[in-house]
Amino acid sequence: MTAIAYINKMGGQHNPQLNDEAQQCWHFCEAKRLWVFASYIKSSDNVAADRASRVNNVDTEWELHPTQTARVQHLFGKPSVDLFASRCNRKCPQYFSWFPDPEAIEVDAFTQSWSSLGLLWAFPPFALLLRTLQKIVRDRAEAIVIAPLWPTQPWFPLYHQLRQSDSCT
Repeated sequence: MTAIAYINKMGGQHNPQLNDEAQQCWHFCEAKRLWVFASYIKSSDNVAADRASRVNNVDTEWELHPTQTARVQHLFGKPSVDLFASRCNRKCPQYFSWFPDPEAIEVDAFTQSWSSLGLLWAFPPFALLLRTLQKIVRDRAEAIVIAPLWPTQPWFPLYHQLRQSDSCT
């Protein structure tokens, strides 16, 4: 609904990034002599456009290569719980899963306390790295966090700070 308002009003004042994107959209449309009007379409009526978001993609089963996993665990210790796993890619006997899984100890690691679980294994989706690091701090947990060397990301300063303080391996 916010995006619709920004497009239809040719920008807005509350979110500079959305304003910039709406302005770019309108400049493009003006150059092409196009007139646009954004409107809401219920998801149930938008089957073709929403199809990709409704697919349960097995390509989301990401994991660190077993050789690298062994190397990391040799350096930093054997974790007790894998925070973001399935029975196909877990790195610990105990794990939290994204979806109901009969072998998982719970669903959705973010709804659980991490404070008394021992050393944790965290290889979250990159979009969840900041949230993961914040929860480690909030729960005073100890974790091995698998993350890319990506200094331009908003989570990177906290990741670097935690590495320096040994709160996070």
